[in-house]
Formats: sequence, structure tokens, C-alpha cells
Amino acid sequence: MPLRGPIQDFGLADVLQLISKAHRSGYIRITNDIDELTVTVRDGRVTKVVDEGRPGDAKLGNRLVRAGLLTNAELGQALKRRVETNAPIAHILRELHLATHESIVQYATMEATDALFDVFTWREGTYEFEETAVPADDSPIEPIAADALLMQGIVLVDEWPTIQERIPDERWRVANRFALPPEPEPEDMPMFGLTDGPESSTQNEIGPNERVVHELCLPGHAVRTIADRAPFHRFETLRCLSHLIGFLYIDLVAP
Repeated sequence: MPLRGPIQDFGLADVLQLISKAHRSGYIRITNDIDELTVTVRDGRVTKVVDEGRPGDAKLGNRLVRAGLLTNAELGQALKRRVETNAPIAHILRELHLATHESIVQYATMEATDALFDVFTWREGTYEFEETAVPADDSPIEPIAADALLMQGIVLVDEWPTIQERIPDERWRVANRFALPPEPEPEDMPMFGLTDGPESSTQNEIGPNERVVHELCLPGHAVRTIADRAPFHRFETLRCLSHLIGFLYIDLVAP
């Protein structure tokens, strides 16, 4: 019998936990009034995410363009071949040598992760998990562990209100970027989590991911551009940017 229920009250988290612990395979269908996702799971790992209302090929191609890894002309060439052959855009990009295998996997995986994390922000919706054998396919994403999605999804739910308050819209732009404190040397790190004061505490809150996002926060760049160019899924980028704003290293301005 399929496992189904409302998204509210961590319903999706429950099913991810079940899938992870039992290494189950099958399909999760997640819907609300606007979106419908079909998630393929094999042995406790997500191997494919299909947004039934939004063509994944177009989303992947457009994200590669916004990230500066593909030109609009190259995307047009790939989409033309897509119409002629009905082959997946990832296959076409590799065949035409328009993007590397590594960049296709990286960005396709981030697109899939973003779609799943969006579900954790839904106010309402339903899910249904049908356990069944899943045949192998040529999905371009790196398999994503269900337990990792679960843990990060819970963090998302906890931090999302603060992120929305600090980043009201992804069209907002960087107004100012201030220098980060130097990265501490290993021998300078406090023992057992102890710190010497506010400066040490602040420094320890700036991790390597925040430093990567900080480098991308050029004045005038929109949040959307930063999210597209960061080597992380969208939520992780927004989370890091929110931390930088909270520590006053980045100022945003409305478009």
C-alpha cells in the first residue's frame, strides 16, 4: 500500500527518514495547487527529480547560461537539436561538447536538490510514496542520499523565515561588500569550542562556504546571479548569504 499524507507537520521528512533507514526504492509524488514533482528513489538515494509542470531541460540549460557556462546561442543550438532528436538536453550538451560532463552533473544535481528543498517551504500539499523496483536510467544527477536531504531540509525549515527576512527577493542586489576577518590558522582555533570574545565568535561563524559566497558578492550583482554561480544548491547559497548579511559583511538593496 502506498504511503501518503500531507506535507504539513514534517510529512515529507517522515517519508525520507523511512526511505533512508530501509534503503527503499520507488517513486515519491509530491503535489500542491501549483507544482507536481515525481522523485525516483533507488536504495535510499534520490536518482531523478521531474517537475511535471516545468521542463527540466529548459531549467538546466538556462541555469548554465546564467552561470556563464553556456551562451544563449549555444543553448539555442542545443534546444534545436532537442526538438529534432527528442534526446535529453544533458546528452546533447555532452555530444556537442558545449558543456563538460562535470558541470552538467553538478548543475543538474543542484537543480534537483533545489526542487526538493522548495517542498520544505510549501505551506500545504500532499505526498505519496509507492515502493517498487526502479529500473536504471541515464539521469544526469549525482545520487542524493535521502538522509542528507532530511537533515538539510530540517535546517531549511528552521532558518527559512530569517532568510526571507534578510533576502526578500532574489532580484535584490549587493550594495556593499566588506572584508571578512582572516581565516584562522589551525593552531589559532580555540580548544573545546571556547572563544576569547565576540571577535573570535564571529570569526568562527564564517565557514568555507560563506567565504566562497562572499567572493561572488560583487557590488551590483543580483542574489539570483550569486545563487546561479555558487557551487552549492540554492538554499545553501541563500543560507550563507543570510549569515553574511547578519554579520554585516554584505548589504543588499532593492532593485
